[in-house]
Amino acid sequence: MYTYVGKKRLSGPKAEVEDILEELVDVMEEKYGMKASIMPVGSVRSNLVTADEDGHFDLDYNICFSKVPQDVRNNLQGLRGRVRKAFDDIAGDLFFYGRERKSVIRFEHSEESYNLDLGILIRNNNGQYCRLVVDRKSREYQLNEIALLYDASKKEDYIFSHNGKDQLASLYLKNKNKHPETDSFHIYLEAVNTVYTEKGGQKMSKVSSNNHTQKQMDNYANQKNPNNSASRAAANNRANQMNPNNPAYQKSRGSK
Repeated sequence: MYTYVGKKRLSGPKAEVEDILEELVDVMEEKYGMKASIMPVGSVRSNLVTADEDGHFDLDYNICFSKVPQDVRNNLQGLRGRVRKAFDDIAGDLFFYGRERKSVIRFEHSEESYNLDLGILIRNNNGQYCRLVVDRKSREYQLNEIALLYDASKKEDYIFSHNGKDQLASLYLKNKNKHPETDSFHIYLEAVNTVYTEKGGQKMSKVSSNNHTQKQMDNYANQKNPNNSASRAAANNRANQMNPNNPAYQKSRGSK
């Protein structure tokens, strides 16, 4: 059975990892001229990290490169190698040498019962971030767009601002224990999508194809709220317009 990692227990590992990652950002810029930032991902961002029966858990982070020289873009395998080596140099004996997975580099802590899964993102010419992944069979390195990641962050913000975090936590843990063999991030995304829809977020996506501010979303929700004075006034106005005793209605029907 999976359980949530308490904030007190989680705070130490998160602080330790983030200190190393911030130093990693500095090294990558000073040594290679690549500007980057650190981003917590999924359950780490929402403080909904789960641990297995042995108390082991994973921390998911991305290092996001906004500036990468062209020669580095042409050698994605080399970039992964630089990130892994720089991390190992900084962390020393705290983490075992990073192992490559499809979309992350996994670093296992040598003393504590947790891993760091570090993804590498690179901003493309359109200003969108792409994830560096490796095909396990062909061993080819490539960049994949990550629209789902942007979408999930917006939905998380909507859920949290509409008092849905407890609902998200309950559903995520339930599904995590129901499907322990499934990748945690995909289970988390599914839970986010479900709660987002139940909180009315799906309706919000129909307002326009553009990104919505919180004010726009709240305004839309208020417009559809039958208890809202403006909504009641609009409904009464429509009813009056269809009232046969209303002079305006008679005029529109051509009555004399």
